[in-house]
Amino acid sequence: MREQADWIVVGGGSAGCALAARLAERGAGSVLLLEAGGSGRHPYVLLPAASGKAIFNRRFNWMYPVEDDASRNGRPDQWPAGKCLGGGSAINGMMFVRGHPGDYDHWAELGNPGWDYTSVLPLFRRLEHNEAGAAPDRGVGGPQHVSSNRAESPLTEAWLAACEQAGIPPNPDFNGPSREGAGRVQFSQKRGLRHSAASAYLPTRGRPSSLRVQLHARATDIVVEGQRASAVRYRYKRQIRQVKARRGIVLCAGALGTPKLLMLSGIGNAHALAELGIPVTRELPGVGANLQEHPGLRLSYNATGGSLGAAMGPLRNVIHAIRYLARGEGPISSGVGHAQAFVRTRADLAAPNVQIIMSPFTIDFAQDVPSLHRGQTFGVAVGVMRPGSRGQVLLRSADPAAPPRIEHELLGAREDVQQLMEGCRIAQRIVRMDALKGSFSGLREPGRELESDADWEKYIRQEAFPMFHPVGTCRMGNDDDAVVDHRLRVRGLEGLWVADASIMPTLPAANTNATAIMIGEKAADLLTGVSGDE
Repeated sequence: MREQADWIVVGGGSAGCALAARLAERGAGSVLLLEAGGSGRHPYVLLPAASGKAIFNRRFNWMYPVEDDASRNGRPDQWPAGKCLGGGSAINGMMFVRGHPGDYDHWAELGNPGWDYTSVLPLFRRLEHNEAGAAPDRGVGGPQHVSSNRAESPLTEAWLAACEQAGIPPNPDFNGPSREGAGRVQFSQKRGLRHSAASAYLPTRGRPSSLRVQLHARATDIVVEGQRASAVRYRYKRQIRQVKARRGIVLCAGALGTPKLLMLSGIGNAHALAELGIPVTRELPGVGANLQEHPGLRLSYNATGGSLGAAMGPLRNVIHAIRYLARGEGPISSGVGHAQAFVRTRADLAAPNVQIIMSPFTIDFAQDVPSLHRGQTFGVAVGVMRPGSRGQVLLRSADPAAPPRIEHELLGAREDVQQLMEGCRIAQRIVRMDALKGSFSGLREPGRELESDADWEKYIRQEAFPMFHPVGTCRMGNDDDAVVDHRLRVRGLEGLWVADASIMPTLPAANTNATAIMIGEKAADLLTGVSGDE
């Protein structure tokens, strides 16, 4: 007998977990969630300080190769994508930031009614349980726990004081009324453990009986009959299986995985598909286009004390473990960033255009493998929030097992280089404030002071890195190049939707995980008739 379900959700990432859970709990029928990876129940995933071992581990990360980047002296990259239940939320830095309200208002202006900030704010509040309590802009009682930092350092306090001295106002809550200023980072954590979207929405106990999660099930293509997507083929235990969708199929495989799956199914640029011998089922030239990523740059500094990196050692680690087991606190609970600032590098900008993230430790990268520096140091990452550069995701071959071909020039837009330079100069000004005078003992990276624009640009093109926030490859809109409409329906096909970071028309000015979860919530409303969007 052929396998069937009312709804098939392909991809158990941040949006997919939220969507599958909401469909099931609302009685929308039987729901099958297909996830190519495993459960994600592993110490590397659960323990925040071990996240570096997860994000560079092929058990939990697809580690997609990226083509050589001409804008960075031909540098190749590997971009992460979660390969376990929870997706990116299982391997990311856990920073929980929604982005600027203007980001969502802009989505609506681009032809997507119902995606303005006033409309999506209730979804952000609904998904969240913020340990700080309820507020007009914050939620309590939702599945996704949001926690304050549990690994304090005097370096963090000194850096925030220095930000204020540098003219950056304090901001106690970046998910509150204002998105500008400097303040502490909120994490997707619960009692010091990573709280991924899988932990939030798909706990092992209490799942609705109508929801079935199939792990290690790698979708190979979507079956299209006439103008309707009718089934999903997937590989499980070296066999190809097919499951029929009675009501619909929703792709939640992420900004890199979803366009790949659409193209393998004959949905995309007709010429490119024909070159690979893939029959065209629906021509949508925008599939895989509009790829966006936040460009960033790491800076690091020597400190006189307070670094979490220097607090590690055989005896100290035992103490840290006892503290963590007892109270969920200390360095083991540490996320990537402890404080951050959203700033405008130019007075005439309407909203912050740069994010500056501070960590009371530094991560060294030798041959792109991360390791915690054990000395007295702290680090800063500067990121451009609204990049102008665009790339694309293509098929490398018609083989579903082959990784996609990712083409993206991180610094392809000259304006992005300029904004990154401006942000770095603000970061350098912060560390020279009196509040850090007793903690800052000199520049570590770059190895010398950079003054001229030419020196900064050379360093940026050599050292800039992607912040691992790819979006946009199945853009939402109402024009010919849009892949889905504002109700997330794939244009020109029935029974097929997309709900993940690929639908974002533009990058939000923030880490993207909170937004991806919100998209899953929004999709559930659209599919179950809760939303009144037309």
